[in-house]
Amino acid sequence: MADSRIPRNLAPVEPRSLLAPALVLAGIVGFFGFAGTGGDALDHWFQGFFWDGKAWLIPHGHALGDALAYRGPKALIIIWAVLLILAAIFARRVRMRALFFLACLAVVPIVSTQLRAVTNMATPLELKTYGGVYEHLLLFDPKPAGYPSHAFPAGHASGGFALMGLYWILGTRRWRGLALGLCVGSWMGFYQIARGEHFLSHTLATVALAWLLCAGLALAMRRPLAREVSSPS
Repeated sequence: MADSRIPRNLAPVEPRSLLAPALVLAGIVGFFGFAGTGGDALDHWFQGFFWDGKAWLIPHGHALGDALAYRGPKALIIIWAVLLILAAIFARRVRMRALFFLACLAVVPIVSTQLRAVTNMATPLELKTYGGVYEHLLLFDPKPAGYPSHAFPAGHASGGFALMGLYWILGTRRWRGLALGLCVGSWMGFYQIARGEHFLSHTLATVALAWLLCAGLALAMRRPLAREVSSPS
């Protein structure tokens, strides 16, 4: 049962809210992380839409793609973060909501990029299948010393998926916030897939991880968020 003390214009959140994203993330990791599940075949099948056997659909150094799907979105998210800092300092009425969303924009990318040091996964363009030098090893395969470790989860797309945090603070418009996060994150993620920087599995894992982290932050901050929304103007 949802906490009755949480105002209706905040998305309900309780400990069991973390169960769904945790299960989805575990399912993605298991499906793509072990041999024989079909995950590896799905990754390569999807990657084939962006690799013609010699080059990627979007080459590195593509100015328009870089502006629209790499540096551009990243710059807008940074600007948004700066505005949230200012709101947290000067706008008392929305301070906790600004801090919550700022935490989402910071925590999701930081956790995503730090996890890559543990997962030891190579990008497609580093693999022999796509003109690289390394064998394709799955998440739970033993890795040799020096194997690349900067691909899983997807760091760039995590900034876009962090926008899903809006779901917990936009009240009746929460689904628009969720849609914005999914759309921006997917746009940034598929751009990286199309240039050989990530597999589909990397991006899917990032969606689930962002969902889990944002829900966890909403749970941790639900009391101050509720007090802020419930307090008179």
